[in-house]
Amino acid sequence: MLGSRLKKEQILVLAAGFMLAAAAFVQSSGSRIMQEGNLLERDGPGGTEREYTLWVDGIGDGKKEIRVRVSPKEYSDEEAQEAFDAVLEGLAADILGSNPSLLEVSEDLKLKKTLPEHPGIRLAWVPEDEKLISPTGVVNNQDLSEPAETSLSVRLRAGGCEESYVLPVTVLPGRPDPSAGNVQTLEEVIGQADREQVFGDTLRLPETLNGRRLSYSIPPDHGWIKPAVLGIFAAVLLGLRPSQEKRKAAKQRETELLLDYSELVSKLLVYLGAGLTVRNAWFRIADSYREALEAGRTGRRAVYEEMCTAALELKKGTGERRVYTDFAHRCGPKCYLKLASILEQNLRTGDGRMEDALQTEMQEAFEQRKNTALRLGEEAGTKLIIPLMLSLIIVMVIVAVPAMLSLG
Repeated sequence: MLGSRLKKEQILVLAAGFMLAAAAFVQSSGSRIMQEGNLLERDGPGGTEREYTLWVDGIGDGKKEIRVRVSPKEYSDEEAQEAFDAVLEGLAADILGSNPSLLEVSEDLKLKKTLPEHPGIRLAWVPEDEKLISPTGVVNNQDLSEPAETSLSVRLRAGGCEESYVLPVTVLPGRPDPSAGNVQTLEEVIGQADREQVFGDTLRLPETLNGRRLSYSIPPDHGWIKPAVLGIFAAVLLGLRPSQEKRKAAKQRETELLLDYSELVSKLLVYLGAGLTVRNAWFRIADSYREALEAGRTGRRAVYEEMCTAALELKKGTGERRVYTDFAHRCGPKCYLKLASILEQNLRTGDGRMEDALQTEMQEAFEQRKNTALRLGEEAGTKLIIPLMLSLIIVMVIVAVPAMLSLG
C-alpha cells in the first residue's frame, strides 16, 4: 500500500516537472526567433529591452555564444501623429474626474502622465495659472467669487516625436461648507456669553441660532477602554504566571542538582574508601543531611531530599537496583542516570571496579560543575545589561542637564 502510494507521488512529481519544463521551453523559445529571416522580436512601444542569448556559426571554429540586446519599438512620425490624434479624442474625458466637463471644473482633475490604452506615449501638463490648478490637477477654487477661465497645456511625447496642445478650462467657485460659518458664529456667541456671565457659577449656552433650536451633549469618554485593556492583559499575564513560575522552579532545581552532583559522588567515594558498602554509605549521607538540616547548618537541597526518600525505601525492603533507578529518574539530569548505572553494575558483578568508575565520574562531575558555574555567570551578566544601561543613562542625564542649563 505504501509502495503504490509512493509510486503515485513520484509519477505526479515527474509529471509536474515535465509540465513546468514544457512551459518554460515554450516561453523561452516562443516565436521570438524566426530562423528563416534571422529576425528577433522586439517589444512594442513603451515596452522593455529584451536580451537574447544566441549561438552564431560562421565567425570562427564551431559555434560562438553572443548576447544581443533589442530595444523596444518606437513610433515613426506618421504613427506618432496617429497616436496623438487618438489620445486627444478621449483626453478631455480621461482627466475630468468627477467634473461634468472642462468648462465646469470645481473638483480636482486627474492629470495622467501615461495612458494604458496608448503605451509608449508620455504626457506632461503645464497649467496656465498654477495657483488655480496645480501641475498634479489640484483645483484651488475656495477664494473664487466668480468663474475663472484658464487653460491646460499638455505635451505629448512618443520617442523622438513631440506635440503640444492647449485645453481651455473654466474653474467654478468652490461650494462653501454651510456649517462652517454657523460653527464659527456659534463659537463667537458662546464666547460673548462667557464674557457676560463671568461672575456666575455656570455658563448658560444659547438655545437657538439663526432661528434654529440647539441641543448639546458631551461626547462619550472612552478613557475606560485603556484600563479595561490593561486589566485584561494583566489577567492573561497572571494566568500565565503559575506555569512560568513552575518552569523557573524546575530550571532552578535542575541547576541545583547539577551543582550538587560532584559533591554527592565525592562523598560516596569517601565512604566507600572507608570500607562501607553502597547501602550503608547511602544511609550515612542521608542521616548527615537530616542532622545538618535540623541543626540549621544547611538548607533543603533537592538531591539529598531524594536520597532521604531512597533511604526510606531501602529500609522498607525495596530492592537496591529499583531504588537507585527511581532515584535517578526523580532527579532528572543524565549524570544521575549514569551514577545509577554504575551502582547497578556493581550490584550485578561485584568486581570491585566501582571505585575506579566513580573516580572517573567525579572528575567529569567537577568539570560539569565548572561549566555550569560559567553558564550561570554569563546569564547573570546578561541580566545586568539593562540595569547597567539605565544607570548609564541616569548618570549622563545628571551630568548633561546641569551643563546645558549653565550654557543656556
